Amino acid sequence: MTPDVVVLSRAGEASLPRPSVKALRVRYAVRFVVQHDRPSGPRAAALLSGARVLAATNVALPVLDDALLDRLPDLRHVVLYATGYEHLDIAGLDRRGITVSTLPDYATNAVAEHALALLFASAARVHLSNDKSVGRAPQDVSLRGVEITNRALAIIGLGRIGRRLATLARGLGMRVIGADIDPGARVSARRAGIPTLTLAECLHQADLVAVTASTIAGQYPILDATALARLHPDVFVVNVGRPALVDGAAMRTALLAHHIRGYAVDEVILDPADPLDALLIAQGRVLQSAHSAWWRDEALANGAQMFATAIQAAADGAPIHVVPSAPVLARAAG
Repeated sequence: MTPDVVVLSRAGEASLPRPSVKALRVRYAVRFVVQHDRPSGPRAAALLSGARVLAATNVALPVLDDALLDRLPDLRHVVLYATGYEHLDIAGLDRRGITVSTLPDYATNAVAEHALALLFASAARVHLSNDKSVGRAPQDVSLRGVEITNRALAIIGLGRIGRRLATLARGLGMRVIGADIDPGARVSARRAGIPTLTLAECLHQADLVAVTASTIAGQYPILDATALARLHPDVFVVNVGRPALVDGAAMRTALLAHHIRGYAVDEVILDPADPLDALLIAQGRVLQSAHSAWWRDEALANGAQMFATAIQAAADGAPIHVVPSAPVLARAAG
């Protein structure tokens, strides 16, 4: 039977709550495929032949290039179990009449809490304390940190995650300011009581910086060498967005020169075989959390339900949380 909906993921049918699977199958032919990596073009074409809806996790998502899409004339909707979509050609899919839906809110609280955890860990030197206690850091490395209460936190990116982080941070006594290139996000932030400034003003005032922005083509890195130079040398920076939002080479230079006190990133960016990277690791000046910000019991439960809802909506021909085709944003001055 030709499927209406194909779901590609490591968990297969377990990607969705059982009642949602049953409800979906009442009305549509659904194929669940356990896929531990990205399928090749020929395999993807065979799996998706005749399907109107492709639902996939990022790890199982095939490359949606012209060669594959030319073989999938029935495809009308892509549902992605993720918040980011910068790896997709949204405009190209739109020209083919294919919508892309994401799950914009399933891990908002988890990622905001993770950003806060990175701020605490960096400022309190928690990771370095652990490394030193088990002999992975030189005994002469200082564990001296700072308190974050009453410090100025600049949040770069005032979407859902940034605004949630602001709420958490203010509850802990931090003074929160923010910047965003999206006028709508700035309006929402001001309504939430977050003062919005230019990027330059934020960085000039910041004691702590949290990057929670989306990755928009042509708008990154946000923190390049010029931006980093605006920070005072006792600043801690955390990045729970994509690593590309911060210029890695410029950050490395600033850390080695002690122009920035610490950097935490939700990815693995350093090579321990590189002597300079190894030095930054040993000194605890970089904290890497290996893209784990979203990996929480609650986020996974939320994601499964939201994934199911989005798939059902797409199958019904009324997709939700549709990504607009290539929004044009003017980067904020400074």
